[in-house]
Amino acid sequence: MKDMSRQKKIIYTSLAVIAVIIIIGFFPLSQNLDPEKWVKITISDTIIAPLADTWTLAGNLDFKGVARDRKYDDLPEITRTKFVKGDFSKAGDSRVIYFSTGDTLVESIRVIQGPHKFEYELTKPSLPLKWFVYKARGAFVYSALNKDKTIVKWTYSFHQKNLVSRFFIQKYIDNTHKAWMRDMLNTTKAQTEKAYVSNHQKN
Repeated sequence: MKDMSRQKKIIYTSLAVIAVIIIIGFFPLSQNLDPEKWVKITISDTIIAPLADTWTLAGNLDFKGVARDRKYDDLPEITRTKFVKGDFSKAGDSRVIYFSTGDTLVESIRVIQGPHKFEYELTKPSLPLKWFVYKARGAFVYSALNKDKTIVKWTYSFHQKNLVSRFFIQKYIDNTHKAWMRDMLNTTKAQTEKAYVSNHQKN
């Protein structure tokens, strides 16, 4: 009898510990969580063009067909955008982004300090990722490597809803978002360098 009672205590204690772990894992994190504690990914590349030219040209690129025939898991194709406030050229301006699945999100400019910094925030997503994040932020930082080359660093930060969300966000980053960012940055590099050479030849 004592052995059975002891076994029950062990089982109940184990179940209680598991329950506590589950509760902690799914307990909502503050919506004011320090951005330094968000889930992040950063990539970078060097563009063969001066800093000022890179800043000017990178803001006027055509990303249609950037994925070519590539399909991204959990990230549908962007079909159009619609201005909500301003013309998306200054801090505070915002627009709605529409996806091929009918999903949407709101993109707002947080910081724009040419030619060094451009930061934006993504809110109100209807994509499946909405179950794991409150919002996300992107930041481009440009710095001159020398007079003819510019280093571009692009960081994405995801504000996770709870500790369990970190796992799913990281999986999404590894399977999808990192590849999408790399394709976007490769296209930025190629089109910026092409435009810079073309403008330089004209002058």
